[in-house]
Amino acid sequence: MSRTRPPRRNRTAVTGEDRDPAYEIGYGRPPKQTRFKPGQSGNPKGRPKHRRNLRTLVEDALNETVTIREGDRMRTLAKSEALVRTLVNGALMKDAKALQALLAIMRATGLIAEETAIDPSPELDPEDEALIADFLRRQGQGR
Repeated sequence: MSRTRPPRRNRTAVTGEDRDPAYEIGYGRPPKQTRFKPGQSGNPKGRPKHRRNLRTLVEDALNETVTIREGDRMRTLAKSEALVRTLVNGALMKDAKALQALLAIMRATGLIAEETAIDPSPELDPEDEALIADFLRRQGQGR
């Protein structure tokens, strides 16, 4: 059973009076009446403009202000400053996690030096060697 298709209609047909003989329609050159109008997007549901990344969101959240009470007065400060104050107060109250987080921040910002490894066998001066040898000799364990 063969089906016959209806004849294809050219949706982009240009009438004789609208056609510019110098303009040739082809690849990359659509008819002028079917082009996107100025300000009209070819992908209206595409990526929204001005999408902010995670770093920007975190920075904006930390720069927001919050009102706190210190004693009998109220102060307004940035959330980042309130966070640091909370960490410092927690570390002073012997909260181990707050102290660890505070020390990590201090190392990252260069306020304190990185932890140095302790050398288990330090170099001894000749005077120290002599003292140790004398001690061992007096204890009966001479070298």
